Amino acid sequence: MLLFVKLILILSNAVIAVYFYTVKSYSLGVFFTLLILYQIYIYISIKSLRRLSYFNRRAKISSMILNLFLLIILSRAVNIQIFNGDYYEKLAHDQVSSDLIKKGKRGTIYDSTGKKLAFNTYVYNVIVDPMRISDDKKSLEILEIIGKRKIINSNFKLLKNEIDKLSLKGSRYKVIEKKIDENKKFEIETLISEKKLRNNSIFFEKIIERKYYRRKIYQNLVGNIGYPPKQPGFQKHGIFGIEKSYEVYLREKILKIKDEFTKKREMKLPTSSDKFEKSLNGRNIYLTIDDELNYILNSEIEKQFKATKAESAYGIIMNPQNGKVLATSYFSNDKRQLRNPIFQDQFEPGSTFKPIIVASALEKKLIKEDSKFDVGDGTIRKFNHTIRESTRSTKGVLTIEEIIKKSSNVGMVLIGDHYTDEQFEDTLKKFGLYEKTGVDFPGELKPYAQPYKKWDKLKRSTMSFGQGIVTTPIQLITAFSAVVNGGILYVPHIVDKIEDQEGIVIRRNLPREVRRVISPEVSDSLKKMMENNVLDGSGRKAIVNGYRVGGKTGTAQISNPKGGYIKNQYLASFIGFLPVEKPKYTILIMFMKPQGETIYTRFGGSVGAPVFGEIVSRITRNKNMLSRDINKFSKHEAKKENIVTKTLSEDDVGEDIMPNLVGLNTREVLNVFAKKRYKILFDGKGLVRKQFPEEGANLSEVDTITIKLGLEEEKNKK
Repeated sequence: MLLFVKLILILSNAVIAVYFYTVKSYSLGVFFTLLILYQIYIYISIKSLRRLSYFNRRAKISSMILNLFLLIILSRAVNIQIFNGDYYEKLAHDQVSSDLIKKGKRGTIYDSTGKKLAFNTYVYNVIVDPMRISDDKKSLEILEIIGKRKIINSNFKLLKNEIDKLSLKGSRYKVIEKKIDENKKFEIETLISEKKLRNNSIFFEKIIERKYYRRKIYQNLVGNIGYPPKQPGFQKHGIFGIEKSYEVYLREKILKIKDEFTKKREMKLPTSSDKFEKSLNGRNIYLTIDDELNYILNSEIEKQFKATKAESAYGIIMNPQNGKVLATSYFSNDKRQLRNPIFQDQFEPGSTFKPIIVASALEKKLIKEDSKFDVGDGTIRKFNHTIRESTRSTKGVLTIEEIIKKSSNVGMVLIGDHYTDEQFEDTLKKFGLYEKTGVDFPGELKPYAQPYKKWDKLKRSTMSFGQGIVTTPIQLITAFSAVVNGGILYVPHIVDKIEDQEGIVIRRNLPREVRRVISPEVSDSLKKMMENNVLDGSGRKAIVNGYRVGGKTGTAQISNPKGGYIKNQYLASFIGFLPVEKPKYTILIMFMKPQGETIYTRFGGSVGAPVFGEIVSRITRNKNMLSRDINKFSKHEAKKENIVTKTLSEDDVGEDIMPNLVGLNTREVLNVFAKKRYKILFDGKGLVRKQFPEEGANLSEVDTITIKLGLEEEKNKK
């Protein structure tokens, strides 16, 4: 009977085990399977209990009870390790793993000399743990000190009350100051170290912030970064300027990795599998912009912009030999929009457009260099419309050079008459005025151009002197550069090269020729005409003593949105180049609606030309460009005249103190002040005989230094 009961119990446990396996309750199934074995073990062991001593019998019974508990543990372990191993492994992994976000740095933007124009800096948020700091005397003492030192802009008593309230709510995080620099962070860390603060009640959050050099003058070119619309907190990206057009290179990468850490994420666990080594930083960009030239251009244009109370002002410096944009400038009374009209606005260029039409007419052999045109009394009637000269003195028969020098509108109409409409359109297309220049700046405006078949009968006549046609400033200077560089139209560009973080160049913007538009011979002819225009024509105020420069003034009427033109309001401009032999710089200057006492003081010759002269004067000093007078007076000639020269380095120039320059030649004087911003005027030839200010004078408030030159024999005569 007892054996039958034992068999019934074993079979019952077997049925129960099968049932639990069927319902996938593996832990209980394993337990009842092992329980069957345990039952058999108990039945066998009971028979031998009677033969054991009292102590051994108690020990045997204790081991049976202990084995029952081991049986329960074993069944649970089998369930965890075998049947549900994947589930519990994942559960354990989730408890020690968290998201690790790795973020690179946005690429740096440099000028052509390696000066940082847009770069990253670290700033820090100062954070406290209210629950820890509320009753900690050392921490509160540190807060009081940094408040008194103005490291944080918070009143200590008010801050303490706020921390106490947050502590009662169980808060563990409170930002007490945002975006402090490294120096202020170091001061706080020093105090924490001195007070031996160990409880992590005051800590920092590191933030990468984008900084911009000379933001006022570069914001319209370099641009900025920001959040995408309606996505605050998302990764910032370029929203304007170079930051936008080269976003794909500049943008840093963000990598999200799930890894295993200790509880406070202070260190990785040995099971961590992160071995990521790829750089997440953005690429660095080098512009063609020269910061020194950009500073000169902007300071001179801003000075005239304020003096003339103009509505807006624009400037560009370009290397005509390769299309590199070396400097840009834009000032406006309208601060509402962030944009760059140099690439995104169109203007009627006026007389600065005339050299392009003359050059093309010579190239097409429609006219000759010695051609003459009778402008009569300075007026011409075209299709019931009278076109007049800007000055009453422009009359009679004029050569092509005189048309340029006198900026004759009627003369240009007569030159335009040699074109057919189709030929004139072909000229505009060749000089790139029917298409975008392709400059690497976002949002370049597409030219508004009508097919010649839709022109009215007066269109060609007015376009010949720069009215009735619109161009962006970048289009105008690009086309003009082709006139003076030997006849090649280049694609303008602002970015020179792109490097990775190891300094390896991954992209370089090489000069790109679009097409030849005129021959070198025609280019030389136009350069000579425009040089003479500066010497004794409408551009006389652009002259720079000792240097060969050329250029053309422009005074364009401003169109009225309601039709016609605004009376006595002009776009005053000047476009020029230097040196004449092989131009390195083309400079365009434009002032919208400058004000003056008379109409003539609002013209390009009065407003734009003097600014060009000042810019050239400063560029020649900054770049140590030698004048033709200096070249004529060589060291050989100095020796021949028995003149003893001395040398003086810029190290001999004290801080804002005038050195003794007597006996130096002009080259040596320029070298002395190579890194200074003084305007130096030379009078005469030879070596320095007199100087103003005198030796030892304070130069802190001096802008101009005057140098009197002379030969030894001239000194003896005196």
